[in-house]
Amino acid sequence: MKYCIVVFCFSFLWSYVVSESCTTPLGATSVCVSLYDCKQLLSAFEERPLRNDVVSFLRQSQCGFQGYVPRVCCGPLPSQRPSTTLPPPPQTTKPLVEGVVDSVVPEDSFPTPQDKCGIDTNGDRIFGGQFTDLDEFPWMVLQGYLTKANKMTYQCGGVLLNHRYELTAAHCVVGEIETAVGKLKSVRLGEYDIQTEIDCIDGECADPYQEIAVLSAHPHPGFVDGKVNREDDIALVRLAQRAKYTFFVKPICLPETSLRLSEGSDVFVAGWGKTLRGNRSPVKLKLGMPIFNRAQCFQKYKKVGADLTEKQICAGGAFAEDACRGDSGGPLMRRRPNGVWETVAVVSFGYGCGREGWPGVYTSIASYLDWIKNTMRATNV
Repeated sequence: MKYCIVVFCFSFLWSYVVSESCTTPLGATSVCVSLYDCKQLLSAFEERPLRNDVVSFLRQSQCGFQGYVPRVCCGPLPSQRPSTTLPPPPQTTKPLVEGVVDSVVPEDSFPTPQDKCGIDTNGDRIFGGQFTDLDEFPWMVLQGYLTKANKMTYQCGGVLLNHRYELTAAHCVVGEIETAVGKLKSVRLGEYDIQTEIDCIDGECADPYQEIAVLSAHPHPGFVDGKVNREDDIALVRLAQRAKYTFFVKPICLPETSLRLSEGSDVFVAGWGKTLRGNRSPVKLKLGMPIFNRAQCFQKYKKVGADLTEKQICAGGAFAEDACRGDSGGPLMRRRPNGVWETVAVVSFGYGCGREGWPGVYTSIASYLDWIKNTMRATNV
């Protein structure tokens, strides 16, 4: 299906690395390798449902990066039965973040640092591994679709801009997705593990996710479903009620119109999409990647019939490092020098998934700021 061309292919595979000595969470001496070179941990990661204790152990096993690829200290899992290794029942949840309250602000306003957008409560952890923390990237959105079988399925991603608006891809709200999957009905905020109602890591538990009905969806008028280059692949979704800001639900900042990303700049994607082995991750993952050379990217895609425009960004391009199935519409993000996060582009499409030399294509948000602002004003009635 076309809307699934670019999706979330989180990569662990990098076989040709220098082995380094490390200590596993169980205290054994081992080597630091790609997860896909560690059969014990890989088999546990691929099991469904993915257990909380396995996620916790994998997080503790992470031991660095080879370029942008995370590695783990390879060793066996604890021998205890799952029932003895799960975190304890939730006792408390985090309170509202100080200064990030459900205050009344104009519903057509842009998010700004003064409104506490783009605030990550735990500093530099993005560089710490593949699995996110419970409250990491609290602006992430999962979109829910009602299928012909009258069941909800969650396919595309997006980001929360303010109490009433989400930013996503146009191909996630209109076109083939409506016939192949279903109609967009709701968004889920504050999600971490789609297998559980209450998400916990190492005894710390998040608030329940917020499921909010969609009032209306507004794809960019220039988007044409089926067009090879996915031009103007951006959309706004208006929520039927206000999202409540908490530790686990916050808006992300938008970039300045003048933003220009240089080749090699660090950017990040996050979501619940497919891993390299093809399974969709039930927990929220993250991946860092570099901005790809624009001229080379445009030349590559022209060979397959996609004439890219100046309103599109290319990122990734190393083997198995890409956005993959399940997270179309999600954000390409960067952290400003002051630590505030902004969403710079929307996951749009690519040539395969994680294919060597082929970066993913993203819709540049800086090129659509006026459209976003005008659409918010026009639909805020």
